[in-house]
Amino acid sequence: MLDTPVESIPAARGAAVSRKHIQRRIFGSLLGLCAVVAPASAQVTFDVSFDASADVLTPTEKNNVTSHLRAAGDQWVAHLLIAGPRSIAIRVFIDNIPTANGASATTGFIGVLDGRDTYEQGVAYELRTGIDPNDADQDANIAFGLTYLRNELWFDPDPAARTAPVPANRTDAMSVAMHEIGHVLAYNGWADLNTGEPPAGYWSIFDSWMIPGQPTLFAGPAATDAWGSLPDLTIGNLMHWGNQTREPNAPPLQRCASQGTQWANGAPVPRTCSAPESQDAPASRDADKIAPIGNGASLIDQLMNGVVFYRGTRYDISALDIGVLKDVGLTTDGIFSNGFE
Repeated sequence: MLDTPVESIPAARGAAVSRKHIQRRIFGSLLGLCAVVAPASAQVTFDVSFDASADVLTPTEKNNVTSHLRAAGDQWVAHLLIAGPRSIAIRVFIDNIPTANGASATTGFIGVLDGRDTYEQGVAYELRTGIDPNDADQDANIAFGLTYLRNELWFDPDPAARTAPVPANRTDAMSVAMHEIGHVLAYNGWADLNTGEPPAGYWSIFDSWMIPGQPTLFAGPAATDAWGSLPDLTIGNLMHWGNQTREPNAPPLQRCASQGTQWANGAPVPRTCSAPESQDAPASRDADKIAPIGNGASLIDQLMNGVVFYRGTRYDISALDIGVLKDVGLTTDGIFSNGFE
């Protein structure tokens, strides 16, 4: 979730993917809507375990991390349509990082879109299909910097209710947990962080909606409708919203080898590849020079912004985030069912 910006980003392929391209993708996405299934936040459980690196944490700290990640997961899945019970295993690490980061442990292969093998985040794949793409291994990895966890984060006494005031000198840990779950579910991919271009043979669904440029824009129809225009992605931190200042370039993401599409009974055979490295969110700052959260003035107000989290402030899942869930197929029964080539 939170942290100093980290992705280096796009130079531009010309801000222009053709209107025909965008219209075709919108058509394919919207036609993917299928049978309505029961809302299922109660059907999804989050099993939180700790890597040996987290042995430095006290029992209270582990309990706080567990309760917040579970509550954060519940917040997201409340917006999904899921057909049956799911169990998502989250592994927590302590790492030498300024804040926190998170991602699915693997990805799920969906099919071919616009000539590229298309992948969704592994946790999204499991929630949508009920098939665990990496079997008994953990489904998501979330890491915290120890100093950040102990000296910066404020753990809510009731992370589900979120009614206690957030201290003005601390960052809300629930906002951080929710941000990281956002990366686990949708906000991740392999687009080149210097150009905004996807790899030649594959991409994530999130990547597939990008229009490279400076800034790179996100052309998902539901997200665009929610925001009122094409929202921009953070320069140097591409899997996030908004821009304020350009950030230093970060090392490129690990990429998986391109694979040819395999089909069986008229559908792509699920396969997995290594998930993109998790993306850090912004560093914390005091909220003394910012408009109130929720006024719609800036993408920097968003939970998934890549510029800054302000202390003493709660961030929430917004209509823009729900639009992204639709654009990556998590609120449909058949992801891009008309879009495979």
